[in-house]
Amino acid sequence: MEFEVVRSLRALHAAIARHRSGPLNSAASVAIVPTMGAIHEAHEKLIIEAKKHANIVIASIFINPKQFAENEDLDKYPKTEEEDIKRLKAKGCNIIFIPDTNLMYPKDFDLAIEVPILSAVLCGKFRPNHFKGVATIVAKLLIQSGADYAFFGEKDYQQLLIIKALVKSLNLYCKILQIKTVRDKNGLAISSRNSYLKAQDKKIANQINKILHTTSINYSKTDDVKDIIKTIRAKFSSIGIKNIDYIDIRNDTNLKEIKNDKSNARIFVAVYINNVRLIDNIKLKI
Repeated sequence: MEFEVVRSLRALHAAIARHRSGPLNSAASVAIVPTMGAIHEAHEKLIIEAKKHANIVIASIFINPKQFAENEDLDKYPKTEEEDIKRLKAKGCNIIFIPDTNLMYPKDFDLAIEVPILSAVLCGKFRPNHFKGVATIVAKLLIQSGADYAFFGEKDYQQLLIIKALVKSLNLYCKILQIKTVRDKNGLAISSRNSYLKAQDKKIANQINKILHTTSINYSKTDDVKDIIKTIRAKFSSIGIKNIDYIDIRNDTNLKEIKNDKSNARIFVAVYINNVRLIDNIKLKI
């Protein structure tokens, strides 16, 4: 199938129609992988998985200003469109949708989609309105593309649950599929923001998953969640991670606090290494 880069809704819909009128048919399935560009191995893995489920795979590239706070890194967020297109094409993406801000947020735009309970904890507590921006743009992309499937990674696990909730609540005809967190050879969760890390910072960041993995193995041996969090905080401090937004253990289906029932538990962390915010999470074993 022909590879296309499109920048308007008319062009997007025309491209989907062209793919369906070729060797496919009008019932050909569509998958979308929403991204903010700075394409890396985790995005590529999402494209590969999408191709297993759908006939037509779309990737979107849009740096969404509404999910950044005033003091965050919108202005310096990596912008590598030419390289992004090459990488997505090489992995078999059929259509790349690159809308501009005026298309996604036209003049007098006055809409926000919020999933309040799931957004009130973890990153939502420290990044006000972040998930409102995420939910709004993802809902728009799902509607604009008419996708049958959308793919997201477990690294942004809270985001994943929020998107599943909005799809269910809005009765959108789209199945949300997830892939496990893609990690580098040292276990660090792959993220566009990893490019900000200097060599010494990277060595520190590589320890995050190792500490969480040890916690996962030992989870069944302790009864006090607070003690686990205290231990992790001490280990982070010992390697030089002192600026911490949160270390929390929550139910991985609804993000409620873990009390008596230790099943379905997942540990979530958000830390800063030289002003670079990194998040990670891992399922805890019982």
